[in-house]
Amino acid sequence: MQKTELFIFELNKLVGEECWGVVGGAGTGSVISLAFGKQFPRNIPFKNPYVTEVVRNYESEFGLMLYCPWRIESRSKVISGSHMSNENDGLMVSGLQYIRGGKVLAVTCSAPAYDLRIMFENDVNLVAHCSQIGMDNETCYSLNGSSGVFSVGYDGEIRFTENVT
Repeated sequence: MQKTELFIFELNKLVGEECWGVVGGAGTGSVISLAFGKQFPRNIPFKNPYVTEVVRNYESEFGLMLYCPWRIESRSKVISGSHMSNENDGLMVSGLQYIRGGKVLAVTCSAPAYDLRIMFENDVNLVAHCSQIGMDNETCYSLNGSSGVFSVGYDGEIRFTENVT
């Protein structure tokens, strides 16, 4: 299977999975981290009091890290986004509750840029746009899946690091 096909295959493994962990807020800028799938005990639990106990104590089967502009939206409004204040009591952070605990219904992602849309069962979408407005990072988002880590860069570049067992 080619790298791009494997990437789309891995992304589609999120369908039916619960997003049980979402981390973002003060100290992370606009970057958010999402956890899906099975939970595996961490060798060393996080000490961060701002993350949930499950995130503090468990690693995820699938991890998604968004560095690029993103938003959480309903059919009628933008609920939260990377452009909002990341203060722990701000709109960006409070909007994360709309995807935490939600089950993924569908994922859409395609060439040329591999912008990402994750549709949740509560009729809310997480949308990531592969663009580099005011960003230093070359990676738009990364997916840690069962076969390895995929990093999606600007202009549709996909890098892959295979898991070594």
